[in-house]
Amino acid sequence: MEGRGTLEHPSGAMYEGDFKDNMYHGTGTYRFPDGTKYCNSKNRLEGDGKFTDSLGLVWTGGIHNKAAPGLKLNLHMYP
Repeated sequence: MEGRGTLEHPSGAMYEGDFKDNMYHGTGTYRFPDGTKYCNSKNRLEGDGKFTDSLGLVWTGGIHNKAAPGLKLNLHMYP
């Protein structure tokens, strides 16, 4: 598969985005059954991106080897 498409995993997780040589490639969004989602511009769950948790809180930063030591919560504080 090449180009844009959707791949649904048996777990219910879904990837929507770019494919090249039957692999995730480029910009895409992962959606998980619990309502969380991760958007990035690299391959798989790796690199900098935006993670939205099941409460709707948005986190940005990096994921590496399925761990997220670089994610930071985006707070919108008003005076």
